[in-house]
Amino acid sequence: MTSRLIRLSHIILQVSNAERVVQELMTKYQFQPFAARGLDGRSPSQVALRNGGVVFMVNENNQKTTKGSSMLYDATVPLPYPDTACNVSFDVEDVPGFCQRLLSERCQLLVPPTEVHDDYGLVTFCVVKSVVGNVRHTLIDRTRYGDNFLPEFQNLRSDSNPVVPGDLTCIDHVTYACPRGSSPHIIKWYERCFGFKHFPLSKEEDCDRGFEISGPNIGLRLTAMDSPELGKCGKLVLAESLPQKGINQLDLFLNHHKEGGIQHVGLFATDIFKTARSMANQGVCFTSQPPTYYSDPSKQEEIQGVGLQAEILSQFGILLDSKSQNSNMPNGYLLQVFAEPLWSKDSFYLELIERRGADGFGEGNVRALWRALNDFLEGSTQKDDEKIRSTAA
Repeated sequence: MTSRLIRLSHIILQVSNAERVVQELMTKYQFQPFAARGLDGRSPSQVALRNGGVVFMVNENNQKTTKGSSMLYDATVPLPYPDTACNVSFDVEDVPGFCQRLLSERCQLLVPPTEVHDDYGLVTFCVVKSVVGNVRHTLIDRTRYGDNFLPEFQNLRSDSNPVVPGDLTCIDHVTYACPRGSSPHIIKWYERCFGFKHFPLSKEEDCDRGFEISGPNIGLRLTAMDSPELGKCGKLVLAESLPQKGINQLDLFLNHHKEGGIQHVGLFATDIFKTARSMANQGVCFTSQPPTYYSDPSKQEEIQGVGLQAEILSQFGILLDSKSQNSNMPNGYLLQVFAEPLWSKDSFYLELIERRGADGFGEGNVRALWRALNDFLEGSTQKDDEKIRSTAA
């Protein structure tokens, strides 16, 4: 490959009301805005927010703000995607060289290599369409730039008003909800174009079949990829539903993203208990687990085996897995907790994850998450139905 990935830079959200989403990320999830453009109303509003090592860019995308104006470092998603996570942006060594590679693979460039500069230097970027639904990737070379974000963005922080260090280290993984049967094609595309490799979730896993989890009220196929250049952060996870009865969050998500999209992002927390408690105090609702998850004797033994208490985990719905096939330490384990969707009940959501020597994704945790989110969706649907019946009466 003529150029390589350096790091996962940020995730872009395109929303119909940027002010509302920025406020929610600030107040609930403790992100701090540090750079922005378009605040004067002459171009679409774009705001960059940071929590520790995690950066989100919130772009306003509606007919009023995009008509006759341009959005920098991204390409506008056509409606009906007003509220969506849609761009995984990477820092790269050489944008023109990377683009030549992409064009040789017949990729669609939404924005060709473009230079933007200001008093602090020069940035080169391009935007390429992924093979997953409305997802695309902004590739950025900022090696010749000396400010804290990107040209044409106004700094919102100064020496007298600095960004306070946050609790999040990096974006651990990005999960795509994918149409059934599409994962092998997606994996091959990311391998050819970006150098990602299959990351097995079990020792016996077949790359084409993925890691299948099935049983009563669950049917799920997971396949993961990682990049050597990105280290342990920035994995891509593909999730497909298997034929089953009843409602499930993947198929509902695909009702709005027919060809797939970013379902959730896992944020690496250095202390998941501290971060979850702080966010919950600010109004974040985490998906609750059934009491049987924590009272099951084998799970209690597992929790006690790593020196934790079930009562502490259950307070915020935190899941524990110490049996991951990819644990790189004999006693390694991981902790996860999932927030309820950021917008509508079947939309994008955030996850907190802390890895203590484990780099996989536990089957037990996946089963618990699947059931918890399905219960949330069914409960929301029942409430909506009751509201409709009450209005009709």
